[in-house]
Amino acid sequence: MKTDWNLIREMMSAAIDACERIEAAGYTESDRDATIDVAGQQVSVHDFLVSAWTLPENLRYQIIRERHDQAADLPYVPEAARILVAISQASAELIGAGDTAPAGDGIQKMIQWFGDHAAPSVEQAIADRRRAVA
Repeated sequence: MKTDWNLIREMMSAAIDACERIEAAGYTESDRDATIDVAGQQVSVHDFLVSAWTLPENLRYQIIRERHDQAADLPYVPEAARILVAISQASAELIGAGDTAPAGDGIQKMIQWFGDHAAPSVEQAIADRRRAVA
């Protein structure tokens, strides 16, 4: 099955952009009880933030259910999914880490490794194997 990488990129960008804007607004824990009126109801910053992580969690289960309904269950966690989860977790550790990122040199090396070594090497190995079989 194909993957809609643009949709994944759009989802990740939306979350990153929202987190960046919340940080730029100066959010701190003491702001959790700040509220705004939404359709006549007071909604707190905390309510929005909890929704911002439960919405994707709930959506994940909807995706799993709909994949099941389409007989497209995953027999295992795909390697690309593991990469996204790991990079998301590493990225999350950088939130609030300051202007000089911990492990900054390692991060840059990893970014370069993905583009210069991992993807091209996998592409080459697959191409070589397919040529040998053909």
